[in-house]
Amino acid sequence: MNRLKIGAILILLCISYNGVAGKISKAYEALKIYNYFEAKRLFDKSLKKETAPAAFGLSNIYFRQDNPFFNIDSAYFYITLSEKKFESLSKKNRTNYLLFGVSFVTIDSLKNSIHKKAFEIYKNKNTIEAFDKFISIYVTAPECFDAIELRNALAFSETKNIDTYQAYEKYIETYPFSNQIKEAKDRFHLMKFKSLTKNNTIEEFEQFLLQDSNSPFVDEAKNKIYSLATKSGSIQEYYQFVKKYPDNPNVEYAWLTLYALNTASYTLESLLEFKSEFPDFPFKDILIEDIELCNKTLLPVRENGKWGFVDLSGHSVVPCIYEWVENFSEGLAECGLNNKSGFINKAGKLIIPFIYEQVEAFNKGYSVVQVNENYGLINKLGKRILQYSYDEISEFSEGLATVSIGDKFGYINEQGVIVIPINYTKAFDFKEGLAAVELGGQSGYINKAGEVVIGFKYDWVDNFKNGLAKVKSLKKMGLINQEGEIIIPCEYDLIGDFKEDAVMVMKDQKYGFANSKGKLIVPVEFDYSGNFWLPLEFKNGLAVADKNGKQGLIDKTGKYFTSKDYDRIEPFSEGLAPVLKKDKWGYMDEKLKLQISYTYQSVREFNDCVASVLKNNKIGFINKSGKVVVDFLFDESDDFAHFKNGLCVVTLEEQTGLIDLSGKLIVPCEIDVISEFRENVFKFEKNSKMAYYNYLSRTYIWKEEGY
Repeated sequence: MNRLKIGAILILLCISYNGVAGKISKAYEALKIYNYFEAKRLFDKSLKKETAPAAFGLSNIYFRQDNPFFNIDSAYFYITLSEKKFESLSKKNRTNYLLFGVSFVTIDSLKNSIHKKAFEIYKNKNTIEAFDKFISIYVTAPECFDAIELRNALAFSETKNIDTYQAYEKYIETYPFSNQIKEAKDRFHLMKFKSLTKNNTIEEFEQFLLQDSNSPFVDEAKNKIYSLATKSGSIQEYYQFVKKYPDNPNVEYAWLTLYALNTASYTLESLLEFKSEFPDFPFKDILIEDIELCNKTLLPVRENGKWGFVDLSGHSVVPCIYEWVENFSEGLAECGLNNKSGFINKAGKLIIPFIYEQVEAFNKGYSVVQVNENYGLINKLGKRILQYSYDEISEFSEGLATVSIGDKFGYINEQGVIVIPINYTKAFDFKEGLAAVELGGQSGYINKAGEVVIGFKYDWVDNFKNGLAKVKSLKKMGLINQEGEIIIPCEYDLIGDFKEDAVMVMKDQKYGFANSKGKLIVPVEFDYSGNFWLPLEFKNGLAVADKNGKQGLIDKTGKYFTSKDYDRIEPFSEGLAPVLKKDKWGYMDEKLKLQISYTYQSVREFNDCVASVLKNNKIGFINKSGKVVVDFLFDESDDFAHFKNGLCVVTLEEQTGLIDLSGKLIVPCEIDVISEFRENVFKFEKNSKMAYYNYLSRTYIWKEEGY
């Protein structure tokens, strides 16, 4: 009830008052004319004898804001006093006090107004202390519930600003029924976890598990221990982990990772070695199965447009249910289903699901995979080692692989961690501890710590090999060692590869040879023809050399051996070298003596005492005595191969077949393509159909329908 209404009631009651006299009556008269000082004085004096009406009057004075006595807490004190005393009065007295406007209705009305006003005042203060005071004083106020919620929210906000687990712990103890209690408990556990493990050490996580075994972050702590204990990804680390933390939920995965690392090559030797070294390996069924399967050769086959695998007996091992398959690598093969790639093992079991756009064959235990046009890296357990955010990922070399984003390159380790920032415009594989990189258009070398070992001062650099690397500066090539010291100055147009501690160096279309110390052992005086089929390197102490239009041989002292009998000499093979005279080829021995006369249009090197030669535009074979062992029946072909296990691929009228050493056609020349698979198997392709042929037993293993 507002002041005007209360005043009106008081006026009416005071006018009708006709017999009640004394201080209380005078007090209400003073209150009626807003004489607050007099009214308060009289109410105070009447409080003891006529408590209910005096307290009601005092509450009114303290409630009103138009006098110096305004105090909302005092107003509340006196209204509750008035209410209490009024309830204990007799009905007659209550009736008498109606003349002053004191009744259950007016008391309750004023009390509600005081509640609202008090809540407004304390709410505006917006402090925990203010809300606490309101809650403690105005216990019966409906607004008390709102005050509690506001107080709790304000306290939680301040707790979050402190953001320590001790602060959250105090909040939980102080406000156990707050709306924020769940979040407070969550934050308490999180901050306690962070506080006790702030240095991210194994020791801290171990202590955390001992101190707070019921924390929701127990699994996180165990995962962290696993991550830290195996951060280098070494076999020793994984084994130490499984032995030290047998109850850790990552033990199973650690064992399988340990197994995958040890047996990445998927050879019988590696599997048996693992079995011997780790007899406590818990997944013996996996090991036994892999031992049985590792040396099993499976051939990709197609039936009704779908792909699967057969063994060397032609029996189906993996049914033809896939859209495509690739050959097995390290025990796993890529397969396609619903236009996605995954991997199966040799038992046909799906190991890595069909979720990738593209995958590469496993190499050293890792596969590059594509997701949403970006590349990442997975291990043989299907675990993502490197997230899918790269444009290019190379194979690992010496434990590191190059990765690129846009036109920048860097390096990752085998745990997928970027160990050398993606800053370089070009980056190549690590070889002998160093990698060639390019920055700002110039090339140099870095070590595995990312430190520049040889500065960016070359136009081009090659990988190190046996401690030396070719470099190019101002369009000239030279040779440096791993300390960056110049072994051969950058003054040559071309430098070859070392063979028998000698390397070809070429300048102004003349070439000679230098040794690994950089010393020129053969003068640069021989004619460079630009014939890339002619290897300019030493073999058995001799190298082919052109001089003045003649081709001869030189030794490492630079001594030149030639003969007027030969126009051209090719490298030796099995003690004989092809020689040319007047457009005909024969063979000479190492004493430069002609052993097989000039008979042929072209010749090739000997292999297993047999060489292919061309005569009258047909291919045949001769032995080292010059005797024809296979007659001249076949066409010239770039795909022409040597005999292997008594068989050779030959071409006739653009179709291929197989002959034996007698020249007999074992497989007629009616095959479009013959390619060697492995395990004594040829793959035949004819009219878009395929078949497999065992060239030891000389029988077909499997044929596609319609072959």
